[in-house]
Amino acid sequence: MVLRKYYKNEEINLNTIKSKSLKDLDILPFDFSKFNIVVLGSGDRELYQELSEFVSPLFGLNSVKSEQLRTEKVSTIFKTIEYSKSEMRNGVEFNEGVFIFSGKNRINVPLSPDTDCYFLYPEHAKNLKKILNLDFDLPEYTLIFRDNGEEFIYLEKNNFLRVEKPDEGEIVIIGKVNKPSKKLNINFNKTVDQNRHIVEKMKKEAICFLSPFKDKKAVIPLSGGKDSQAVLDIAVNVWDREKLLCIHADTGFDFKENRNHAEYLSKEYGVNLEVLELNLNKKGEPDFSRWCTFEKTEKMYEIAKKWGAEIYLMGDRDAESSKRRRKPRKRELQGILHLFPIKFWSTAHIQVLIELSGRSINPLYKKGYWRTGCKSCPFLTQWEKILQF
Repeated sequence: MVLRKYYKNEEINLNTIKSKSLKDLDILPFDFSKFNIVVLGSGDRELYQELSEFVSPLFGLNSVKSEQLRTEKVSTIFKTIEYSKSEMRNGVEFNEGVFIFSGKNRINVPLSPDTDCYFLYPEHAKNLKKILNLDFDLPEYTLIFRDNGEEFIYLEKNNFLRVEKPDEGEIVIIGKVNKPSKKLNINFNKTVDQNRHIVEKMKKEAICFLSPFKDKKAVIPLSGGKDSQAVLDIAVNVWDREKLLCIHADTGFDFKENRNHAEYLSKEYGVNLEVLELNLNKKGEPDFSRWCTFEKTEKMYEIAKKWGAEIYLMGDRDAESSKRRRKPRKRELQGILHLFPIKFWSTAHIQVLIELSGRSINPLYKKGYWRTGCKSCPFLTQWEKILQF
């Protein structure tokens, strides 16, 4: 199918539902242990209704305007699939103080293929209130939907606070502020518990994706950030500990919390950790050429190859950038096979996974940092620069 040109090197199965109703099928053409996306024509109303009961972060469902899918432009189908992927990871419903990962946009937040969502920690909420000079408290553990430099903060039904957090310049509120009619009380413990089943299904899918490689030595670049922590939590269910090695690169520019957290995770999971003391701060300051990143990466590859690693486990996700979204889930670089087990996850999914693991998250996230790299990184946003001071 021509659609494959948009997903080069990606291992996907394209199937056709040869029926107007599930009642006419002996076997459903889906593998519910994997990620599924169904796109229908606008005329497939009965089938759409029947499939709606399966919608979840692992099962996306959408339709195009054309009566029949086969008459729709391939580019439109591609855009519909990309929107569906965003809705699967960001789709939630809110009921009685609990957010549920539903895989469908039940709260009518603006979504795009670039959207990610995350829970607002209490300290972050206080910092944001102060910087925005708000006269009301932001609800702790509400969901924030991030689309590049814009964020939509859920205050109550049909009421979002829209904030612009540019790379440079002032952090501002966009549009009118509608003060919530009452304080939104969110039970985060209950939210975690009620999403346990779906996050465990997503974790099981990631384990199945990685399992064919369990006999090969694997390296995890353990930055101390949330994504590499999630990858480690999944990987220990696949590999024996002696076949796993974590590598943490201390550039000399890093927040001290990163190394501390990487060492904490190594002990918690019983996986060997090799710390690279790079001292790049003696060579100069980081700049937009990213010389420091390239040097760090090369040194990590050297260690991985010397140890005999055949697998590199990465925490890259679709929601991070369009560039990462275009990369396949499995690809070879530097003679090592790179696997991306959490490619389709949101930050909120990862936060729940970490809560369920019983481990702590890097404390920088509690303050409101979006990334936990280096203190002097030129790619830090204005918001992250403000947090340092």
